[in-house]
Amino acid sequence: MKHVLKTSLVIASFAALSVSAFAQTVPVPDYYPADYADLIEGSRAEAGIVIYSNMADNNWAPLLEGFKAQYPWINVETLDLGSGTVHSRWEAEAGSGSRSADILVSGANDRWASYGVEGDQMMAYESPELAQLPDFANPYPGVSVLSSDPLVITYNAALLPEDKRPTGLKSLVEDAVADPGTFDGRITTYDAARNSFGLAAWWNYMNVKGEEGWADLRQIGKMIRGETSGGAMNEKIATGEYVTGIAVSGITIFPRLEQPGGEILGFSFPDDGTIMMLRGMGIPEGAANPNSAKLFVDFALSNQGQTLVGKGGLVPYRDDVAEDQVRYTYQGITELIGADNLIVAGFDEGLITEASDFVVKWNAALQGQ
Repeated sequence: MKHVLKTSLVIASFAALSVSAFAQTVPVPDYYPADYADLIEGSRAEAGIVIYSNMADNNWAPLLEGFKAQYPWINVETLDLGSGTVHSRWEAEAGSGSRSADILVSGANDRWASYGVEGDQMMAYESPELAQLPDFANPYPGVSVLSSDPLVITYNAALLPEDKRPTGLKSLVEDAVADPGTFDGRITTYDAARNSFGLAAWWNYMNVKGEEGWADLRQIGKMIRGETSGGAMNEKIATGEYVTGIAVSGITIFPRLEQPGGEILGFSFPDDGTIMMLRGMGIPEGAANPNSAKLFVDFALSNQGQTLVGKGGLVPYRDDVAEDQVRYTYQGITELIGADNLIVAGFDEGLITEASDFVVKWNAALQGQ
């Protein structure tokens, strides 16, 4: 009996050591905490990760493949929702006992700002990668930045000759006022009154440009038809329903250029203010699989993860991501357009306190008032 007990203890000890050794073999940077293996080990008993985001499968694919290679036992499911829906769906499910998101990712920066102010919705996890990132990577406890994505001008190259392809808002105003027949009803953008992403983009733009920006918008307001999805804008530009879109998410146009028919589309970084949208990421308090979620956040913020973020069409912002490995980086775009021309759309509390007045002014501007 003693022999059997002794054998069982040896087997159990060996199994424990094997699991621990396996966790330790997962490569992590030397600046990670000494007990990081406990996080890895804890993830093995969890049920994978569910991510609510406003990103398409093709945006996620390289990052998920890299994460799976490092943590093969963690399955990741992503749901592509609208920016605001990411949050409203999770908020409706929170506390209901139903399976919900382990991670939220969106460009609804007003919602991230509200979480920062209230301070109890997101898990206050501090990734060991934050020390390797710019200050804007962690605007509030529990909120980090996945990517920094430019909003660009897109246009139908078959319908707009080169001399009528806008290079910025002012350029578009000049062209549209001079040729309303081409542009009236055929300009699009995110509707800031109906879309959290659009609200964050245009609030930040007008916060920088002030009355000059509002005056420009009023001149073409009646010519604009607002949308809530970058993909829809690009498809309608490609079919000729619109001839141009302004402040369109780059991650929706960049992959489209490489698809069949993409040659009909073109884009430019606005020369009078390129909005750079910071895309928020957080782990909700009470997430069902917190260890796995933390591992994913850390991986996404790492050099490898940010490189894979770039390969998925988003724009990484770590300064050690090689430019030749991705389409664009934050640093590369800044150099291309000039730091003075960059409008960083972050998580300002004004997105909450000033939103109602902004939407009233926005709707009036679209009526030319």
